[in-house]
Amino acid sequence: MIIGAQTDSIYPKFAVKVQLGTQAASVLIYAAEHARCVRTQVMKVALKYGIAVTLVIAAWVAFKHFVLHFEGPRAQIADLVVFNLSAIVGLTLGIRAKRKTNGGWLTFVQGWKTGISIAVTYSILTSLYFLSLLALVGPKLMQQEGETSYVKAFFGVSIAFAVFGIVFSAVIGLFMKRKPGMSINEC
Repeated sequence: MIIGAQTDSIYPKFAVKVQLGTQAASVLIYAAEHARCVRTQVMKVALKYGIAVTLVIAAWVAFKHFVLHFEGPRAQIADLVVFNLSAIVGLTLGIRAKRKTNGGWLTFVQGWKTGISIAVTYSILTSLYFLSLLALVGPKLMQQEGETSYVKAFFGVSIAFAVFGIVFSAVIGLFMKRKPGMSINEC
C-alpha cells in the first residue's frame, strides 16, 4: 500500500511504502484527527482570549466616555495603558494556555503564531466594536479622538492593534518557550 504526500503538516512530504496494513491506516487516521484537534484548540484559544481583550477594551471605552466623560491628552494616555495592558495580559494567558495544551512545552514559533491569532482576533473585533459605536453615537466620539473618517478609524485601530499584538506576541513567545525535557513548575 502506498501513502502519497499529504498537504497537512503532520504527514510526511514524500511517498512512503507501508506493509503494516490496518495498523498503519489507524495510525494515519489518528494523526489526521490529532492535526484537526490541534487546529481547533488554536482557534478556541484565539477566540477566547481575543474576545476577552475586546471586552476589556470595550468596557473601558464605554466607561470612559459615558460614565467618566474623560477627554483630552490624559484620556489618550489612559487608553494606551488600558489597551496595551489588556493586550499583554490576554496574549500572555493565551500563549500559556497553548503551552498547557502542548503538555507543557512550546516553541517560539508556536507561541508567536498563537499570539498573532489572538491579536488578529481582538484587532478585528475591537475595530468592529468601534465602528458600531461610531455608527450609534456619531462622529462626536471620533472627533474627541482626533479622527473624522470611519474608514481611517477602522483600519487605523485594526492595523495598530495587529502590529502591536505581533510585537507583543514575539516577546511573550520568546519568554514562554519551553522545550521538551525542561522542568515545568507552573503547569
